[in-house]
Amino acid sequence: MRILVTAGGTREPIDRVRAITNTSTGATGAALAAALTALGHSVELLRSAHSIAPSPSLASQAFTTTASLEAALRERLGTGDIDAVLMAAAVADFRPAEPLLGKIDSEAAALTLRLVRVPKLLPQLHAMSPRPLRVIGFKLTVGASDAERLAAVTAQFRAARVDAIAHNDLSEIETATARGTPHPFRLYTRAANDQAPPRLAGPAALAAAIHAFLTQPAK
Repeated sequence: MRILVTAGGTREPIDRVRAITNTSTGATGAALAAALTALGHSVELLRSAHSIAPSPSLASQAFTTTASLEAALRERLGTGDIDAVLMAAAVADFRPAEPLLGKIDSEAAALTLRLVRVPKLLPQLHAMSPRPLRVIGFKLTVGASDAERLAAVTAQFRAARVDAIAHNDLSEIETATARGTPHPFRLYTRAANDQAPPRLAGPAALAAAIHAFLTQPAK
């Protein structure tokens, strides 16, 4: 299959030298792209310009803002030759309403920023492609209980036209990082019996589960 993976965090400018961003390094997306390539897929990576560098053998394109990521998605999906998208990029929910063309005075005693909502890209992906597309979303929670995690995943299924959702929780990421072990994921699908999917240890295991999901015979 031809798979498009997005990775890393968007940066929304405040002025010419400052931006609102997030802590995503793009490591998960890059690792997924490499693992899916090893499983025989043709993989392309759309990555943040500030994310970790992927393997030189992997076809990649950089983005900065949410708008530039959207433009790249529309251009690439519009060709109609992508079979699946893994939306692992950490996309901004808000951006500054009026970025300053210069530089904010660093001596200012206080600063107020007005933020505006950034339109969600995930629900738009199917419409960007002229043919059927498999879409896998990603959901991060923070210190959530099992019930809260399931509620967050269920809400994303309802809000976005996704076929599956890869979930992880920041508390588990931090614990795994401290221990030097791969942090766990869970891959949720729309199947009725998929309320508690198994824990997957790291991106390689997640890639194997995604491969199995994407290549399973249609029912």
